[in-house]
Amino acid sequence: MEEDPFLARYTYDLSPELITCLNDKPPLEEEIVLEWSELGKLIFKKPKLTLVEDRNVKPLEETRPFAKLPDVPVAVDSVKKLFLHKQLASNIKNVSKFQLELLSIITKYHDFSYTERNFDNAEELRYCYCIHAINHVLKSRDIVVENNDKQDGDDDELRDQGLTRPKVLILVPFKDAAYRIINMMISLMSSKENFNVVHKNRFVEEFTGGELTLPRKNPKPEDFEKTFVGNIDDAFRIGMAVTKSSLKLYENFYNSDIIIASPLGLRMIIGAEGESSRDYDFLSSVEMLIFDQSEIFLMQNWDHVLHIMNHFHLQPKEAHGTDLQRVRNWSINGLSKHYRQTMLFSSCKLSNLMAIFKNRCINYGGSVSVVNPILTGTISHVVCSLKQFYHKLSSKTPTESIKERFDYFINKVLTQLQASNEKHVLIYVPSYFDYVCIRNYLKTEDYSFVQISEYTKPGKVARARDLFYHGECQILLYSERYHFYNRTKIRGIENIIFYQLPTIAGFYSELCNSIIDNDGCTRNITALYSHYDACVLTSIVGTQRAKYMLTSEQKIHMFHSGT
Repeated sequence: MEEDPFLARYTYDLSPELITCLNDKPPLEEEIVLEWSELGKLIFKKPKLTLVEDRNVKPLEETRPFAKLPDVPVAVDSVKKLFLHKQLASNIKNVSKFQLELLSIITKYHDFSYTERNFDNAEELRYCYCIHAINHVLKSRDIVVENNDKQDGDDDELRDQGLTRPKVLILVPFKDAAYRIINMMISLMSSKENFNVVHKNRFVEEFTGGELTLPRKNPKPEDFEKTFVGNIDDAFRIGMAVTKSSLKLYENFYNSDIIIASPLGLRMIIGAEGESSRDYDFLSSVEMLIFDQSEIFLMQNWDHVLHIMNHFHLQPKEAHGTDLQRVRNWSINGLSKHYRQTMLFSSCKLSNLMAIFKNRCINYGGSVSVVNPILTGTISHVVCSLKQFYHKLSSKTPTESIKERFDYFINKVLTQLQASNEKHVLIYVPSYFDYVCIRNYLKTEDYSFVQISEYTKPGKVARARDLFYHGECQILLYSERYHFYNRTKIRGIENIIFYQLPTIAGFYSELCNSIIDNDGCTRNITALYSHYDACVLTSIVGTQRAKYMLTSEQKIHMFHSGT
């Protein structure tokens, strides 16, 4: 009979061979490609032992077996086969085949990367990870309660906790997402109206309201309205304690089972080196980490995410009331990082997110990534008559690519622009660091330009737009973060230079389609890319084209749309 995945995962220690394998840089892995009916193409990776065969039994003098290597995921056809807690199972309704496949993976505690999140499947994804998180916490609680009643027994059997209590951390960008998650968890824990939610009124008051006022005239794009729905406060955190008959909100982190926070909200607690009031012990024993709407974290401040990742599984500075006799051996031995499951949900594949998944997630349960090819990309949505020139940069390191991109831009792209004497040129810059470098260069060389960034005051934005539209300056320097938070329609664009491809691929076609075409002339798009931009390039031009553009000896590739 198959063992409950929760018990199979957390009851056993890791073998020395497996620990060595996981700590190798990079770890030795076995890769298996799967094809499922709903999720599509999957890549399953698991640790590969080379010294000895997978050794599941300890020497004779020790009685407890080692943890087993993960099995290849198999999609279940019923919720009843998912080993869900009985309190949870009775409240789950109408699970789709897509959700069953998703739950088949995450309930086996594999790391999971899904980069096809959209507004249609967002609630389905949220429902699945809420089920998994609540299931994990309820089962953990049952074991602790059961062991509390035991007078005597094997010391190892009574080890059922981490160094601190929080088990699940969910990172989301806005309060509205946290509000939806918590309401979903409440509905999953009990269908009865008398289910006790402590501080619910305070929660509703603080996590609703604060909506963005959207203009009726010149409405924003549909995806903007759906992204910024509800309360869009991005500095929050809330701890929750789960019991059999209640959910306690606003608990102290060290009395919480689940923490839901924004990167900024958590960063404010973690603090920086040298600050006296900083605290990050609560991250020492997190067993489940969930990123949702991950691409938005790059629009907020990616450094916050990296800072949080640097503070997982460190030795706590204080005991926080923990009974060390109840702490699991692998937690005491500093191996918690190998027992943490990470789930990453985003609307597009991005190198920053993939780096987190590849370099910061060393779960002994292996990983599953959804890797369906992109057939056409967002370039297919460009309807204007445009010649789009992609210039390839051949950098060997990320640091080198920054310098090479800037040199190519000023020596080739700007030189050609100056010679052509074109006006109405928008220069789109994703990185604020690059934005500042370009701005300073344009000032030094006395170019005729205006600028709009996330730090530009509204009055200056209006003036810059007006000057650009009437052709009183040649260039509009435009930052990606401003575009993400405002989605202003810039009038008068005739040519665009993408200093780097947009982080969110949809912005490419959106900006291209905003180009005016009132004289029948074909307008030009110039885009710089290197193999470090492979993820966004694939999202824009499609998998096959991107592969060719990255491997071809050709330095410039041209697309002609609207013909």
